[in-house]
Amino acid sequence: MKVSELVYDEKYRVYQNPEKAINYSDGEKNEQYVFNCLKNAKDTSIFSMELHNCIKDWPSEYHFTPYRANILRPFTITKDHNVLEIGAGTGAITRYLGETGAKITAVEGGLPRARCIAERCRDLDNVTVICSNVEDVEFDQKFDVITLIGVFEYTAKYSAHNNPFYDALKNYGDLLKPSGSLVIAIENKLGLKYFAGYNEDHFGQPYFGIEDRYGERDITTFGYNQLEGMLKDCGYASVKFHFPFPDYKIPKAIIAEEGLKNTKFNETDLIRLTKERHYGSRPKENLLNEYLAWKSVAENGLVKDLSNSFLLVASRAATTELLDNSLLAQFYTCARFEPYNTTTTFIVDGSDKIKVLKNSLDKGKSFSDSNDLVHDFKKEIDYVTGNNLHHWIMESLLKKNFAEYERLMKKWADHVRGEVLIGDSTTDLRIKPEYFDAIPRNIIVDKKGNFHLFDQEWTVNQEFDLSFLVVRYLAEHRKKIGMYSGYASNFLSFVNKTLSVCDLQPISKSKLNQILKKDEAIRNSIHKPGGMASRKVLKSFIQLFLKMAKDVKKYVYYDQFAQR
Repeated sequence: MKVSELVYDEKYRVYQNPEKAINYSDGEKNEQYVFNCLKNAKDTSIFSMELHNCIKDWPSEYHFTPYRANILRPFTITKDHNVLEIGAGTGAITRYLGETGAKITAVEGGLPRARCIAERCRDLDNVTVICSNVEDVEFDQKFDVITLIGVFEYTAKYSAHNNPFYDALKNYGDLLKPSGSLVIAIENKLGLKYFAGYNEDHFGQPYFGIEDRYGERDITTFGYNQLEGMLKDCGYASVKFHFPFPDYKIPKAIIAEEGLKNTKFNETDLIRLTKERHYGSRPKENLLNEYLAWKSVAENGLVKDLSNSFLLVASRAATTELLDNSLLAQFYTCARFEPYNTTTTFIVDGSDKIKVLKNSLDKGKSFSDSNDLVHDFKKEIDYVTGNNLHHWIMESLLKKNFAEYERLMKKWADHVRGEVLIGDSTTDLRIKPEYFDAIPRNIIVDKKGNFHLFDQEWTVNQEFDLSFLVVRYLAEHRKKIGMYSGYASNFLSFVNKTLSVCDLQPISKSKLNQILKKDEAIRNSIHKPGGMASRKVLKSFIQLFLKMAKDVKKYVYYDQFAQR
């Protein structure tokens, strides 16, 4: 059906192809909840606090988290672009595209979702919503950009073509302008998380994609070489990969291929600042520690093959205008109150030096800092090649190398004494108020072992000392007994042993709680509460016991015992 022949539904502000809708959804109850939240919200923008407060489980997090929009932030999309978004869901990405000012045509197969898109973008005149299978729409224009965010893997399931994936790529190419770009975000069936026993996202079973159990018309994911080969075979002259972490669904870091190739850039540090997500309640199949594994993966040049997801840009032209070839990576902070959210961009300048650019994501927002908290950061600094101190400390704890842990913590404390104290380090251990973030996470250790402090965003006009900074840093392990088991019997003991190593006096339980409460109050003035799906602990325990029973059966039935 031609676009001009689509039926406009005035109630939901959606153009429909009534006979060609797709029955895909998260469930009627979930999508009605999303629609109601959008309908009742005054603000439906990316950083809407109203929508943030609607997050109660994984479906609602997926539809409302501001992290979704990051998947397109590395690309230059402007008001001069015509964008076709295929499989637009409930409008999380559509909203971001609409806010760029570009002219957006969002196509979604299911009416419940399509009406959510229209509601999410109700104040954006540059967004048109179509409800139809995209194969059944005849477009009367060519596009600068076509996006398939979490969509390409569904092609065979909803296509009438004999060779669905290849035919779809060829058809999308025909819809692009000569210099246009196709953007695909998709899971990597060989992602490290899947080797670690995480369930395949669509079938809920471990190792499903690795073992290539997909049927001819199944939802199907691919590896790096498969995707690149398909696109090349379908006439795309330029294919550029990016690697979102922890995955394309909620990207907190995106690394370009140039970032993996640049020997001065440490991609492992960025990857380790993210955490793999298990989207079901079923327990993992095995106990591989991905945090430790990524270092070995990167050292052996395998990040592109084992990245959990791919983000790629393909064009039939030799180059694409969407990409800045100087880009190495981006890192996003999206869980703060406005206007504290930021993007950190790593680029190579004309002299091959790496620069770090930091900018606010909350454009045009006005605010005033409180007297106790001031947000300020350098918009450009030089990149220091080396390793993040926090990751070294984490490695030492995970590997139970406590002597190394003590050495690193002592060296950090000595560095703080020499650099950021108000007075004499022997008698006055108060920290300068602009160094609230002078913790190991914000220190790079270069090849000579020198410490470089970076990313000092906050000035906290409350008095705090070095002991406070130590406790503040250790607080993330407060409920992770396994991190310090073998070193200390409880968190207070862990803190006091560490303070002693740093040549500081031990503290009482009441003093510890006082410090934790003070730190939490400061954090709570920066970070939004919630924003993540709640864990289903009881259901996970039940499924763990069921899994153990199945494992016993597997050993008995298939004689999968270790060799005698």
